[in-house]
Amino acid sequence: MPLDLTLAQAVVFSDSSGPAVAAVSDPFPDALNAAVLDVATRFGARPPGVSVPAAVFATPLLRSHVAVVQLADRPGNTLGFRFLVLPRRLYEAIGDPFLIADRFRPDWSARGPLPPLSWPPDPLPPRTVAEVAAVLKDGDGPFLLGATQGMLDGVRVVLVRPAPDDSIARSLWKLLPTRSRGELWPATFAFNRELGFHLAVLPAVPAPLPPGTVNEEQAKDYPQGRYELALQIAAEDGDQRELDRLFARRTSRDTLRLAVLILVGAMLAAVASKLWQ
Repeated sequence: MPLDLTLAQAVVFSDSSGPAVAAVSDPFPDALNAAVLDVATRFGARPPGVSVPAAVFATPLLRSHVAVVQLADRPGNTLGFRFLVLPRRLYEAIGDPFLIADRFRPDWSARGPLPPLSWPPDPLPPRTVAEVAAVLKDGDGPFLLGATQGMLDGVRVVLVRPAPDDSIARSLWKLLPTRSRGELWPATFAFNRELGFHLAVLPAVPAPLPPGTVNEEQAKDYPQGRYELALQIAAEDGDQRELDRLFARRTSRDTLRLAVLILVGAMLAAVASKLWQ
């Protein structure tokens, strides 16, 4: 079945009275309208003295959609949310919320009806071994490798910054397997962990850390895993073929789905053989 390439959009402003929808594409079902307001509410109240020049996060929206959300401070102590809402299958195929956000810049002056958007059918640009090597060389390699392995192992990562940190989230997303990127939720800045981000930049972190969560220093010391080691070796050796293999790695959900299909196939084959005896 071909992918639905349509993206809906909505602009929401939140102030002391709560969030309200200012502009929305047509059609935009009531269920999605309620969902975007819920996300804006759960994003939380602004901590004192915290500003948001610009940030991006991704989060599931209902069971069938994903929202890539651009946010920024607006006049009057108001926080603006621009929601790009796309089918989950399309999001999983793209796997990069930053690529989506970069393609569709927000218009904070928009009011009333908005046109739906469309994702181009062109193939996505491949990630090259030179890009990965540059990310590890120019960034904090121990943190990036440890955080990558940790998130693949089911650990959540939090960083403390006074303002959004876009570069570190983008660097991490350069290192993750393609399928895993469609199942993990980053935030370049958030007021709290309410939306369940796997990677979140926060103005403060609760102490003690919740179970299954590591901070920046703990991520640097995260036990080395097979994926992290293989990624580092591929980057150092300039091995594009091995890098492509690593990026094509199955997720645990993929493995479970395959196991279920094999089991169902075996059961159907057993039933068929009995019927033909």
